[in-house]
Amino acid sequence: MSRAEWLDSARRYLFEAKNGLEGASRALDRVEFTDAAETARDLHKGAEALHFEIRLAAVIAHRAQYPEFYDETGKWVGRQDDGEQG
Repeated sequence: MSRAEWLDSARRYLFEAKNGLEGASRALDRVEFTDAAETARDLHKGAEALHFEIRLAAVIAHRAQYPEFYDETGKWVGRQDDGEQG
């Protein structure tokens, strides 16, 4: 796998982790496990920050690996097949 693919894989895992931790904190609040809910919220914040960082790194790596999919400003233009955007 390429760097971009590994980073995207990590991004997907972190997305699931942050969402799971958010749900866990809500569930724990409902059953009044206050300390555990607070821990889950703290972990969610950390996972969310890490997800943001890795998501940006994945975008940068993808742009480096596939510059033809981006215009000169870095905006996604997609694959060029027979002159059409995809």
